[in-house]
Amino acid sequence: MNDKKITLNYIAKKANVSVATVSRVLNGNSSVDEKIQNKIKKIIKTDGYNLKKTSKAKQIISVIIPDITNPFFANIIEGIENTANLYGYHIILSQFKENKDILNKYFKDITNIGVSGYIIVPSIGSTEYFNDILKKSNAPIVFLDRKVDIENINYVGSDNEIGAYNAAKYLIDLGHKNIIYMAGPEDISTEKERFNGFMKALNDNNIDFDCSKYKKIANFNFDESYMQMKEILKSKLQYTAIFSACDVMCFGIKKAAEEFNISIPNDISLIGYDNIPFSSIIGLTTVSSQAYEMGKNAVLSILNIISERINDNVNIILQPNIVIRNSCKKI
Repeated sequence: MNDKKITLNYIAKKANVSVATVSRVLNGNSSVDEKIQNKIKKIIKTDGYNLKKTSKAKQIISVIIPDITNPFFANIIEGIENTANLYGYHIILSQFKENKDILNKYFKDITNIGVSGYIIVPSIGSTEYFNDILKKSNAPIVFLDRKVDIENINYVGSDNEIGAYNAAKYLIDLGHKNIIYMAGPEDISTEKERFNGFMKALNDNNIDFDCSKYKKIANFNFDESYMQMKEILKSKLQYTAIFSACDVMCFGIKKAAEEFNISIPNDISLIGYDNIPFSSIIGLTTVSSQAYEMGKNAVLSILNIISERINDNVNIILQPNIVIRNSCKKI
């Protein structure tokens, strides 16, 4: 039989054991029952599995993210790397810039190297692609932060809806009713959840919101938020606060405001999302989505799957919290 068609999933299914058990046998772990070891080794010998490729898959975790320059992902990576190192694992870091062709190439190249597991922040609209990857993967995959519309996956994320709800409620409690919402890409799960939370807070407090006027899309991008804010400042739109769906867009908003001699928070209040490191420098009130903890839990999930400490799919949702600084003011 062709080596390329033989995967750990194939061996596990044929031996009626888990993928983790197969991996442990291939890595020489003596804790597996001798009869099961012999059964797996017989399948490998008969069907021609490529042991050389598998022998490389030791204590390496592949981390694939959209953009390494985004400070939010830097927080996640720190949590991943520190936790991996603590348990004697190393990481291979790749970025795909929301390009599926690049993502596909990385996955193929890394699979040839052999790794213990994958931690992936998925791309926009990539459900079909990841369905295919899940079928081919020899190692466990944990999706991080963004969701994909696939059943029975391993996922670690944050409760974006409650985080956005609490942030909007914070502004409302300060007396703000005319609030601009600066949005990210509308087809990313984190953006959808944050906008849902924002709208729920407004609805619960009987505040009307005109999307055509007050929702501005800046795609989690500094330059786009800067341009959007300049247009807002030139308009006659009435508002007292801005909710930004990520901190990076807050920097663009702040730059434009300064150019128009608009003071934050004296003239307008501003709240962000993510609590990236630079946010404390400008005194930004923001929502911490627990990025470091997400990275940490993703690694622990991979290790738990490999060691068979868990049998069900991972579904970890961390609770966000508001970090109050000085960019919001009561009116």
